[in-house]
Amino acid sequence: MKLQQLEVFVHVARERSLRAAARRLALTQPAITRTIQELEADLGAVLLNRSAKGVELTSFGQVLEVRASQLLEDARRAREEIAQLQGELRGTLTFGTTSSIALTLLPQAVLQFRQSAPKAELSIIELKYPHGLRRLRDGQADFAAMHLLPDMLDDDLRSIPLLETDFVAVARAGNPLIGARTLAELAGAQWLQPLAGSAQPGSIVATAFRNAGLTPPEGAVRYASFAVMLGLVSSTDMLGAASRPLAERLAAFGLLPVKLRKPLARVQMGVVMRKSYRPTPVATQFLACLQTAARAVAARRP
Repeated sequence: MKLQQLEVFVHVARERSLRAAARRLALTQPAITRTIQELEADLGAVLLNRSAKGVELTSFGQVLEVRASQLLEDARRAREEIAQLQGELRGTLTFGTTSSIALTLLPQAVLQFRQSAPKAELSIIELKYPHGLRRLRDGQADFAAMHLLPDMLDDDLRSIPLLETDFVAVARAGNPLIGARTLAELAGAQWLQPLAGSAQPGSIVATAFRNAGLTPPEGAVRYASFAVMLGLVSSTDMLGAASRPLAERLAAFGLLPVKLRKPLARVQMGVVMRKSYRPTPVATQFLACLQTAARAVAARRP
């Protein structure tokens, strides 16, 4: 296998089209076809099923797409790391995060990073669990910051702790339930919860109710966008769930934490990456900036 062959295959796999991959790579379609055929012959396996509608990956192709993406991204990082060790902190870093962390730890971390590595390029993507973890596995993202629940990560991933924090219920200032002190008082409330698999607060709410011996909320309105949650909680009597640092930021939008005697949960914020991932100097610098921001948030807690 050659890197050029893998690059062609990854573009075909992502575009699901030989023609589109040829356009993106500025190659002819016959050249793309020939490269794929050479790769299939080398591996002794059919990678693509071709049809008039485009191409679909075989089971072998699906495995190779992840591995090939990792190899290509790691090769790029290797070139950048050598260059970074020879001089300035240049190169690219792709970082995944959730809305909660984007509104709390990220601003300070990015400002500090821009000061320490002004010539590095930082790309930030919003991570939706669990689908966003694919970007870590295939190498498209260097690492990601998220809330970590017990047994959430598979064996191929590892995490670095950033900050331990409470998750709390949030409501608009005029919500009649804003004065509730126990979860039982919120049993009849309408809760906003993430779409299944898109984030963690939904399972946090359900688990909090079960731990309190209560039936979890039913008929929840589910969302995939933080903006949807913000708009509905700030304009209706629906309740949401947020980390305490995020809840403090949401006060500017008229949302307040419901002052329950016990938080919904205690959750770890952490950085997640592949176990095999080796951070470049630029990535190491940004990780240090995230850790500094996390310590600053922790120092502000009462």
